[in-house]
Amino acid sequence: MRLSLIVQLTFGWTAACQFFHRTHFEQDVLQSSVVDNRQISFSQTWHTLGPFRIGTREAVWGADPAERYGGIQNISVDDVTKFESPLTRNATVTWERRFFDAHRTEDSSLVELVVDYPHVDWHFSQKIYGWAAFQYQAWVKGEIFNAGISKQKVYLFTDNLLELWINHDHYFGGDYYAFRRAPIVIDLEPGPNTVSARLVGDIRSMGGAYPPILRATLEAFIATESLYLDTSAVLLPDVVQGRFCSPYGSITVRNQADHWICVQSVHQLGPCANEETSVVDDGLCLAPGQSRPLRLRLSLDACGQDFVQFSLKYTTANASTATKSFDVRLQYASIDSVQKVTFLHPSGVVSYAMLRPPSSTSSTPESVLPVMINLHGAGVEADSDQVRASFDDVPNLPTWLLFPTGMSQWSSDDWHTWGFADTQAAVSMVPNWLESVNWTGQGISLDKILVTGHSNGGQGTWYLASHQPDHILAAAAASGYTSIENYVPYEMWSEADPLQTAILQTARSSFRHELLVENLAGLQIFQQHGSADDNVPPYHSRLMNSLLAQSGHHVNYSEMLGKGHWFDGAMTTQPLVEFYEASLRRHDSPKRAPERFTFIVPNSHDLGSRYGIFVDQLVSPDRLGKLEITIEETENMTMWRIRSWNIHRLHILCLPSVINNPDQVIFDGMVFPFDLNETNATNSFVKLESDLWSREVASDWRTPENRYGRQRGALDALLRSNGSFQLVYSCNDTLKLAVQASRNFLQYFGGDSMILPSSRYGEAVEGESNVVLFAKGKSLVSSRIFNFPVDVQDEGLVINTRDSGRLMIPYSKGMGGVWLRPLHGERLELVVWGVDLLGMRHAARLLPTLTGVGQPDFVVFDASATWKGHGGSIAMGFFDRSWQVSGGSYLP
Repeated sequence: MRLSLIVQLTFGWTAACQFFHRTHFEQDVLQSSVVDNRQISFSQTWHTLGPFRIGTREAVWGADPAERYGGIQNISVDDVTKFESPLTRNATVTWERRFFDAHRTEDSSLVELVVDYPHVDWHFSQKIYGWAAFQYQAWVKGEIFNAGISKQKVYLFTDNLLELWINHDHYFGGDYYAFRRAPIVIDLEPGPNTVSARLVGDIRSMGGAYPPILRATLEAFIATESLYLDTSAVLLPDVVQGRFCSPYGSITVRNQADHWICVQSVHQLGPCANEETSVVDDGLCLAPGQSRPLRLRLSLDACGQDFVQFSLKYTTANASTATKSFDVRLQYASIDSVQKVTFLHPSGVVSYAMLRPPSSTSSTPESVLPVMINLHGAGVEADSDQVRASFDDVPNLPTWLLFPTGMSQWSSDDWHTWGFADTQAAVSMVPNWLESVNWTGQGISLDKILVTGHSNGGQGTWYLASHQPDHILAAAAASGYTSIENYVPYEMWSEADPLQTAILQTARSSFRHELLVENLAGLQIFQQHGSADDNVPPYHSRLMNSLLAQSGHHVNYSEMLGKGHWFDGAMTTQPLVEFYEASLRRHDSPKRAPERFTFIVPNSHDLGSRYGIFVDQLVSPDRLGKLEITIEETENMTMWRIRSWNIHRLHILCLPSVINNPDQVIFDGMVFPFDLNETNATNSFVKLESDLWSREVASDWRTPENRYGRQRGALDALLRSNGSFQLVYSCNDTLKLAVQASRNFLQYFGGDSMILPSSRYGEAVEGESNVVLFAKGKSLVSSRIFNFPVDVQDEGLVINTRDSGRLMIPYSKGMGGVWLRPLHGERLELVVWGVDLLGMRHAARLLPTLTGVGQPDFVVFDASATWKGHGGSIAMGFFDRSWQVSGGSYLP
């Protein structure tokens, strides 16, 4: 089907294109198009309350000391009341008056919040607790003033903030990394409006400079259009040889009205335009305040134009129709240069990667070349000059060089679940590029990839290599850290039961590369780090090198004397280039599985196979799985002896690239071996209740009652959605939380969300995407599987367990929770529930936003979680392979 636009979301990319937007006609205007931004202003006088302690990424759980006193929105400012804090002399703090830079620009009003506490002995604390001592939190209270005589519609950017209140309206998620993809849309009452903003320090995003200073910015714009086209967030591919090098583009739109808006159609104008087509699924609809992207399907022929123009038609609440148009300047690139290529993320949104094809002057005689991916660091745009030029010193490297985005400057979740999927999709995109540009040069091999990365990308290199060892040709980590828990230790978290803390650690275990080093044995690995790196200390590379050596895998490590975190030519030093070239020469060489090797198995669908062994299910999600393999080879047969710990089901693939694939396997000292089929048709095995292994005979074991595939992992498994997230609400309170969740999915992941009323719940759960159900009160629609262990009943919340039977948790004010439920086809539903609005609001915080938070499969909490954080949980833990509460869960 030829189409100009299909609906999905993308993210705000500002580099490379110049954008020009004009409205042909606008029939649904919010306010006068003559805007006087002087009507809106921030106060210069603010009051701060702090500092209070906070752990790395703990704020998502609550852990707000002000909640112990009724919440910041209910605390009056005075200079008498004292609040407890372990960071200050006499263990108390009081309100302090501060003056901030509040001013207007031509288009907006903004205030820069800069908070420090010079009377605190940060230097002494750092000697004891390291960087964790520099992470603290504080509240600031001020005003945003509306000089008009009526309500004013405003959209508000919240740079470096995670949480704030406007009067008595709460907003969680904010814009912690200052992406500016999805601002908050608010109605300002005439006169002063109270703003309470929570500033939370984070070494990874804000740096570890002394003294520690918290910085954030609020910037308000008057909203004059009901539907806003964010022309700074247009994404188009480059034009190569007169054609778009890929067929997808996108633009983010925002509903600034008080009613729903539906985009009906978009079409491309001009001599090479596609035919107009209606938006799929009865139009793309936006709730009030919601931002979503439109997915553009481009006509590949650019016809030599400098601009491409689109026209968008939409309807408003009274069924009136309006039209907008926008122009985008095209970017041209030569076929052998670094170029922007767009593609679809598995969730259906438009992403991009930078691609450098093999040089036509390369001396290699090979007709097929492998892919080399380079993962960028935190805060770096893949389309930046830094990334584009990072391999200019090696123009003839014999590879397809690919720079994925991970869908944000922070690769969304540090190249983990969402960013990992983006990387896989980027690699799969390259063959489509060959067809789009009519490439006649060397071909491409996708069997093995060389992965390299810097800083956060170095950490991502460890993630890809440890989770997909059979698909990695070689790995080079430059200035990479080992894991977020090891980067800025979680020292300052609130106290909790040791089991509660252990559950969070288990939820993060798939990202603890220190625990997974044995999966790297046998891979070609190179490490590089600057000895003077004060951003990611060289200890991280030294530690990984030592752990690899302890596992019997000695790898080359180059510590660059006197070099810092980044320097010109950091990715093309002589040792690195020699490693690239040597690895690429061996890309099609067969390999031999070592005589002994170990496979560490975290509970994650991101984990692939190791020498052909693929684990489908663990016995328990409470701990890592493990396989130890010993290979015995004779002239006529190869036997693999496999010892297993916490493994329930696996299958074995006979890989063409492995020259000593098993003919037979013996599990856990059993007497009789199993013969393997070279076609891999029957090489699936399951551990029975008798602790004996059997060949899998149940070909239909993948049922809703079994947890498998994309459902594996902790709560972040929700991010593996094939299509837009379906957010289902039941009332105005839950609609506001659905809009908040949609904003956060877009802000932090570039993800799209469709918001639906509860009357369309059946449609959502029978679809193709993952679902988030917002529910309030003492009733809840039943799970799609019989006897699901968590339920909301009249008398309380019920948790059924194998060992303890039926556990009843009586309702209390502020009680709430989140838990995953299975849907057909490896899909998931996340229930976000609260007995009241307070409970719902806190539950909604636990949807994925920042990486490293550690949400398990289910959490139930009471009102104390607002200040105790995870220590306020009544129950938390995991669901096992049959969707039952695991034995290691924390229960009342």
